[in-house]
Amino acid sequence: MWIKFSDVVFNKSVGLWAEKVFFDDKKEIVFVGRSNMWKSSLMNAIFEKKDLVKTSAKPGKTRLANLFIVAKKYYLTDLPGYGFAKLGKEHKDKLDWLISWYLEERKSSIKKVVVLIDSKLWAQESDLDMYKFILSLELPIVIVLSKVDKLSKNEIYKSVEHAKESFFWQEVIPVSSSKNIWITELCKSIQSVLIK
Repeated sequence: MWIKFSDVVFNKSVGLWAEKVFFDDKKEIVFVGRSNMWKSSLMNAIFEKKDLVKTSAKPGKTRLANLFIVAKKYYLTDLPGYGFAKLGKEHKDKLDWLISWYLEERKSSIKKVVVLIDSKLWAQESDLDMYKFILSLELPIVIVLSKVDKLSKNEIYKSVEHAKESFFWQEVIPVSSSKNIWITELCKSIQSVLIK
């Protein structure tokens, strides 16, 4: 059975330590990455929507966990970008706390964490730190290399191999949301853990 990812609506936004927000036990996929990884654009491509997930040319705009509900059964959640130094240390720390708090709070319901990495820049220190934190929670991971439409086939191959080595042979999928490259493969990866 194929999950219809286009059957999606925005559900709610969650801030840090939102005690008043009711969390249910729906299965969930969480998207994380540094600012300006085109996370929102990727989610819109998965949903086959143009602007359901709000995008911005200004990095660091997403400052809440934004939950979208697919087929009335599953959450796909957009977390703020991490590691954007221009926000200032205090604000950057708050966003990092939100990410770590959310992942820990929802650990039992999260079925996979999609970690976006810039295919041109490769993994940065903040990416590796986030990866280690997710591993410490024993959550399944897929590494998604964004913006591969800007690379040659040989460069994509090198980026994938480097990511496999950097992230100890986790699942790696190169994508381009603007060119719709390998979006179906990512959807299959997501679906595989939701319909178990």
